[in-house]
Amino acid sequence: MVAGKLQALLVNRPNLRAFAVNVGWLAADKFTRLFVAIFISAWIARYLGPDRYGLLAYALTLVSMFQALSVLGLDNLVVRDIAAASERAHLVLGTAVRLRAAGAVGAYMALGATVAVLPGHDHATAGIVLLAGLALLFQITDVIDLWFQSQLQSRRTVIAKMLSYLTTAGVKATLVMAGASLTWFAAAGVVETALTAISLAVSYRLFRTRQDWVWDSALARQLLRQSWPLLISGLSIFLYMRTSVIVLREQAGNAEVGLYSVGATLSEMWYVIPMTIFSSVAPIIARKRAEGAEAYQRTLQQVFAGMWALSFAVATFNIVGASTFVNLLYGHQYAKSAEVFAIHALTFIPVCIGVVQSIWLINEGRSKIALLQALIGACTALTMNALLTTRYGANGAAVATVVSQFVQAFLANALLAPDLFRLQCRSLLLTKAFRP
Repeated sequence: MVAGKLQALLVNRPNLRAFAVNVGWLAADKFTRLFVAIFISAWIARYLGPDRYGLLAYALTLVSMFQALSVLGLDNLVVRDIAAASERAHLVLGTAVRLRAAGAVGAYMALGATVAVLPGHDHATAGIVLLAGLALLFQITDVIDLWFQSQLQSRRTVIAKMLSYLTTAGVKATLVMAGASLTWFAAAGVVETALTAISLAVSYRLFRTRQDWVWDSALARQLLRQSWPLLISGLSIFLYMRTSVIVLREQAGNAEVGLYSVGATLSEMWYVIPMTIFSSVAPIIARKRAEGAEAYQRTLQQVFAGMWALSFAVATFNIVGASTFVNLLYGHQYAKSAEVFAIHALTFIPVCIGVVQSIWLINEGRSKIALLQALIGACTALTMNALLTTRYGANGAAVATVVSQFVQAFLANALLAPDLFRLQCRSLLLTKAFRP
């Protein structure tokens, strides 16, 4: 019901079909991944146990930090620029892919240096982290995904990524049945990104830009000038999203990380909903801005209202069902994860609001605010983890994550962007328009 009303409010009749089809493909991809991931991740967690599963989660957490570095904050800018002027797509994409390649290589080298200097890394842990980190090098081809997003052609990305994901899910299931070691599960993630890269390249050959991609040094400098706040913001986002995992491992070991990761994973699986909406809404809002201030502001307020309503509904559902979900999927050895899930489920609210907030920041050209928001969120996370994680373990880590995300996506705007804060508050009054 919410999705249907949101679509009706967002787009006029000429845009409706393209928007609906694009959202449909994205939803099919995300929810297929969600369904498969629920059972595959639970099967792997049961097989590995909290200790080994915690080590795998820790390795993937470190890699995710350097993934934020490798994208250089370019993704939203690339989609924005192509949606605004599609005739320049070959220049934007050609420049972005070279920048991403340099970023990926630099990020992997930085990952290796970090593994070498961080305490508590034995040869086995370092090997798992560096193996999982190879995925960074294959994610360069995600630039093709940005081209498809900007043209509302996400079905091409969906087909490529879904085939790769389902193939890898089958490989992981085989590894569990074969009693494979932890190293093989780290390698499976790399295989998925490699298959995705190949599939995207094939899809692009069927839907190319009109001209071959070209490097433009002036455009590169322009993009980097605009993207560096988003890059630092991305790293800060990692800190308030994932600091808990690193602190938990230092304070309580891999098993506590495993318990936290199960609860956080069940919560974060729902993030596919706002991310799916974002991919299709962002280009349309960019076009609304070109039509005039009134249409632009009205659309933004309606999207915020829809996201408030959606986030409250999903968070409530997860809190009520937390114990049931964990017991059914993961078993008694992860019983403590139900408490983590119930707390962490509240992060869905600031995530939904933050998705729309990021669209506003991009279109207003105020990316430096995103940097300040993320830095405030990161400082909040570090402080809250220092106060709570050592004493309360995984539950404290979940509380720290919830508080830091609310601060970043909502409360910080009262100081940094009062006009955005007022827009977010006004949109709460419109949530009744999205009730059944």
